[in-house]
Amino acid sequence: MRDQNSIGKDENSTIKYERALDLFTESVMKPDHDLRGCAHNQGCYDELLEIREHVLKYLKTLKEVTHHTNADESDEIETAKLIKEKPYYAKWR
Repeated sequence: MRDQNSIGKDENSTIKYERALDLFTESVMKPDHDLRGCAHNQGCYDELLEIREHVLKYLKTLKEVTHHTNADESDEIETAKLIKEKPYYAKWR
């Protein structure tokens, strides 16, 4: 992940939120060798990667639910599916 040129200040909050979500997703996806080494030493490497997968799935739901600018019937169906999963993610808040 490399920082690009500055972005204009006049963007709306949806675009800024989307960019922040993308950057955070990149930070979760980026391998952290020190953290993984600690997880190996503490015997919880598999659990760490399992949590990583849960977080990535949750971030995907944030992106899908938040950005229905031209919602149609299929968006409503997908949102309903994600809401069913939401109680699972509520413990992370």
